[in-house]
Amino acid sequence: MRTSATLTHARSADHPRAERLPIERLTAGTSEPFSDEARRHVEFVLDEGSLNPTTLALAGARADVVRIRFSAALPTHPAVRALVAMLDDEVAAVGRTRDELRVVLEVETVVADDEADAARRRANLAYTAAFSHAAWSPESTWLVAPVERLAEEASALARRTGVDAVHLHLTGPSAAHVDRVTAALQRTA
Repeated sequence: MRTSATLTHARSADHPRAERLPIERLTAGTSEPFSDEARRHVEFVLDEGSLNPTTLALAGARADVVRIRFSAALPTHPAVRALVAMLDDEVAAVGRTRDELRVVLEVETVVADDEADAARRRANLAYTAAFSHAAWSPESTWLVAPVERLAEEASALARRTGVDAVHLHLTGPSAAHVDRVTAALQRTA
């Protein structure tokens, strides 16, 4: 069975493709045969292990959707913006238009009770990162906000990074808030 949660509608207002497109995910333990439409849909995931010139060229030439994930190789918003610019160049190099490619940034998201709780959670992330020897700082790449501010934060992130959409991955106990987050995002759509 395929389930769909529209947690990805946050788009840069400047972007020409600002319509809402849900991201579908398979639930654990289920499968479904791909339709002809799904077979024609090509997605690339760009993360630390796949950032190389060949993958970027293939993504630019063939992908319908490119998913980007923060990693040691993409540790900041400017790094993601630079990657989006490289994808734009690859798309143009093969004669495609940018409208043929949708770039989605997948972001770890923590739902906070209020602004004070969000500040506390960000401080906890920074403290943990300081002792984890991680190659990048999760407090600068995760979205941590109350439900009411997530759409605004995701839209701002889309503008800063140049992506078409931001996919909110609700982390840990925040996953229990999926219905509240979905409702809040639909109200702001």
